[in-house]
Amino acid sequence: MEGFGLRLENLREKAGYTQKEISFKLGFSKNTYGKYEREDLEPSIETLIKIADLFQVSLDTLLRDEEPAYLKDYRSMKEILDLLEEAGLKKQSLLDVTSWSTLGKKELQDLSHYFNWQVQQAAKKQD
Repeated sequence: MEGFGLRLENLREKAGYTQKEISFKLGFSKNTYGKYEREDLEPSIETLIKIADLFQVSLDTLLRDEEPAYLKDYRSMKEILDLLEEAGLKKQSLLDVTSWSTLGKKELQDLSHYFNWQVQQAAKKQD
């Protein structure tokens, strides 16, 4: 797995842990995680799942260093919903498929244009 050890090292450093701390968190002997980073030892599939869970990344990200498109979309949508919630808007109304399906193409285009206009207005205020 080319570059796998470097991905492990980057994930660990980003999380602020030492190799020994990660080994302990995963229930390994103290030097095991370091062996994975140096690529002296290949982890089992069960271990890969534990590592991915610990760092909250997908197996694709862990193994191939690329996040699947659906996960990128999910993360973006989650960030948007969090912003709306912080503004006091209810997620339930925004996620109601029935409400969205009642809108026609023209209404959806109008919403898109209005949203883009609001973004431009907000950007002008920041300048």
